[in-house]
Amino acid sequence: MRISIVLFSYNECQTIEVVILACINFLEKHSEAFEIIVVDDGSTDNTAELLSQFNSTHPNTIKVITHPVNLGIGLALRTGYEAANLEYICAVPGDNQFDISELEVIKPFGENTYYSFYRRSNNYNLYRTILTWTNRLFNQHVLGIYLRDVNWVKVYKKSQLELVKPELKSSLVESEICAKLYKCGIMPIEIPSNYLERQYGKSKGGGWKTLKKAIVEIAQLFFVVKKFDEKIFEK
Repeated sequence: MRISIVLFSYNECQTIEVVILACINFLEKHSEAFEIIVVDDGSTDNTAELLSQFNSTHPNTIKVITHPVNLGIGLALRTGYEAANLEYICAVPGDNQFDISELEVIKPFGENTYYSFYRRSNNYNLYRTILTWTNRLFNQHVLGIYLRDVNWVKVYKKSQLELVKPELKSSLVESEICAKLYKCGIMPIEIPSNYLERQYGKSKGGGWKTLKKAIVEIAQLFFVVKKFDEKIFEK
């Protein structure tokens, strides 16, 4: 496979090096061609310095994109997706909670499907659990997306992302992508995944402020998908 790996990171200086090396080691053995795009979403630790070192030692393998300020996971994902050049694209968190070797089961696929990993279990706190279930219920009963884990790792084709043209700036951008793919008749192949324990730091989201913001963003998601559906219907 010719695959672009997007690593999105915010203050993950203690894990990003391990994740990059794991990606390189895996992809050198299991891919026809690859690139690694690291999106540093306005980190305030020494992530930038570490990434600069990697960029200089692996100039043909690693591309670093830095947001001057923290813009959130939605825009970090969109930045990485838009910068990816190869046929397949996969976004992986820089916190080392996804085992990159799980991608070994992925085989080349066509335009009418994509791969979606789902976590067998997670260690979410109450806030993130409420947020996750709110998002899941909305996806199922309003958007008609029956994914076990819409916010975990996926493998898309570049052409699929170009088709749906993600618009949202929030963490709900994955819900937007999957909903639009569903409207186009493009369905997921779901695969179980282990959610590794976080070794350093703590989750960046999950407070009440995040929850209230997400409720507003759900309305934006509804109108973005509705507008896309109307365009598909017109065609």
